[in-house]
Amino acid sequence: MKKIFLLLILISSLSFIDPKKVVFKSIDSKTKLIATDQWKNLGKQKGVEIFIIRKNNATGIPVTIIVSKDINLKEGIDLNTYSAGKIFLQAAALKTEPSVTNETSINGRRYKIFEYEYDNKDFLKMKSLVYHTLIGTTGYQLVTTTDFESFDQNKPFYLKILNSLEVSN
Repeated sequence: MKKIFLLLILISSLSFIDPKKVVFKSIDSKTKLIATDQWKNLGKQKGVEIFIIRKNNATGIPVTIIVSKDINLKEGIDLNTYSAGKIFLQAAALKTEPSVTNETSINGRRYKIFEYEYDNKDFLKMKSLVYHTLIGTTGYQLVTTTDFESFDQNKPFYLKILNSLEVSN
């Protein structure tokens, strides 16, 4: 009986262990995000600096965070122009429009922020949070996407990850 009781205490105490912080890096290590070990790196793809995913425990729907970059943009392009072009293409392809438009600063760098909702190919209502920034002639886009139901509840966690972004030249 004592062994069973000790085993139950051990199992319950292990279930409350905090996840470890993990630094996810691009191939060249110039782009970094800090998340937890609950996220998995989905590898290297052209134009994608970081692609991490985790399953939402409540809904079973995956949450993705993708950092991509556009290199060699036209000299003199400003953040408003870059961002407007990117969000227009996304919104048009998904047949939606941004419900939130804002600006923020992360590590001294200015970002345009958008949120939009859409129905995916399985007719599941999804929600995305998009950040855009420019560094010289390179544009960066961060996109967090998951199901609509759990998005707002988990948004503080996503913002913490997005606000950990570091980009160096």
